[in-house]
Amino acid sequence: MDLFNYLELYIKYLKYEKNLSLNSINSYHKDNQQFLNFLKSKNVTEAAQLSLDIFRDFLKSLDNRNYSNRTIIRKYSSLINFFRFLERNDYIDFQLTQAINVPRKRHRFYSFMSVNEVERLFDSFKPENDLEIRDRAILELLYSTGARISEVEGLKTGEVDLQNSEVVVTGKGRKQRLVYLNQAAVSWIKKYLEIRSKLVYPEKGRYIRDKHLFLNKFGKRLSSRSMRTIVKKYVKKAVIDKNITPHSIRHSFATHLLQEGAGIREIQELL
Repeated sequence: MDLFNYLELYIKYLKYEKNLSLNSINSYHKDNQQFLNFLKSKNVTEAAQLSLDIFRDFLKSLDNRNYSNRTIIRKYSSLINFFRFLERNDYIDFQLTQAINVPRKRHRFYSFMSVNEVERLFDSFKPENDLEIRDRAILELLYSTGARISEVEGLKTGEVDLQNSEVVVTGKGRKQRLVYLNQAAVSWIKKYLEIRSKLVYPEKGRYIRDKHLFLNKFGKRLSSRSMRTIVKKYVKKAVIDKNITPHSIRHSFATHLLQEGAGIREIQELL
């Protein structure tokens, strides 16, 4: 069996036994597929042909393509997990992973907004159409809950309880947790839900009905990539001179709770 077939077995293992999220599975598949394509370019298709020099060459190729240190570490970690799977199941009869050194991680410091900057962000944002009402609801939900962008992307309408100001989000490993909405978030999500039904796209006389909370102009799930663009757009409009991303808003949420006296353990449970 060649390495590509082993990769398919590994992906099934991640899906059915590890129960990982679709995003995590796709990430593992993409990283390992890139490595196998690199091997193919070197005429290496069998596990018996692998060596430490090949791993070093792959690392060098990533560095030459100007991948960030963080990305290289992630890709290498994906490879190690894949080959540990092969070793544990005796698909290969040698121990490569013990000899592979993962590059050191450089600490990354995320930008976050001050309380005044958050206020400026929302004060400068006066929605003028349905899509902007949706955008405001997204920003309010991100800051109110500290949720990950992938969690907001996957959120369904049935997981939002506005009466009790609660939202059930599905995080890493498909684990669910309860997060809470502030009054502003509840108000804007209500406004959005009133116009959400308009965000459907007629196709051959039928309307697409998507259960995801946030939809694009075609009535389909709004992607995390689009949400990142939305955040950038309104941060720029508010003249906040920082590299603010959805993850920065998550950090802002945690930092402001800490400044208000919340305990570390309480914040960890919310995140």
